[in-house]
Amino acid sequence: MIGLLSFFQPETLVFDAKFGPFKAGRLYMISSGRTSWKGIPAYKFLLIASGGVPFYKIEDTITSITDTLLRPLLYQKIQHEGNYHAWGWISYDQDNGKAKYSDGRTFDIPKGSLDPLSLVYVARTLDYSSNKVFKFPYHVDAVTETVKVRVLREERVKTPLGEFDCWVVMPEMRSGKNIFGGSGGLKVWIDKESRVPVKVEANMIFGSALGYLIKRN
Repeated sequence: MIGLLSFFQPETLVFDAKFGPFKAGRLYMISSGRTSWKGIPAYKFLLIASGGVPFYKIEDTITSITDTLLRPLLYQKIQHEGNYHAWGWISYDQDNGKAKYSDGRTFDIPKGSLDPLSLVYVARTLDYSSNKVFKFPYHVDAVTETVKVRVLREERVKTPLGEFDCWVVMPEMRSGKNIFGGSGGLKVWIDKESRVPVKVEANMIFGSALGYLIKRN
């Protein structure tokens, strides 16, 4: 992994999301910087989706608390999508290779297993100039597998904040679901210089959506 990045300090990224010609709301990626969790030095990351399309509203909050190696300690989802509402969490015991769910289920997992949100932040630290495919243990939704983070290409992309030279990165998993709950595709355009994601393309429950970075604090 590359050394200290901006998201190890407090950071808020705001994306303008579109579904075809329709505005689909805002997407927020938030890092609280260094914190602690049950006495352990940690980082806290949030993904907030607010908006939706006509007749289908989305208000989701995903939280990942990780150790300083970006291994998840707690993953929580609060979902309000149309008429669907759900809440749940997974507690990761990385030292003993266990994942405990809010409904009482427990699974054996490989040590170092990532969750969907910690995977996005890990992807920002990778050195794509020397390697084009990275593999990580991964556990979420009662499924354990190996996820691949693959570089598809290099591309210059235009956003409301300007133009950026990017790596186009795609996580691949057998379960077929991306962080937004849609089946299959998730592509992230990561700026080579800052390691900030400036564009996101994802299949969602209601179709394919695009998000462009419009603000960074």
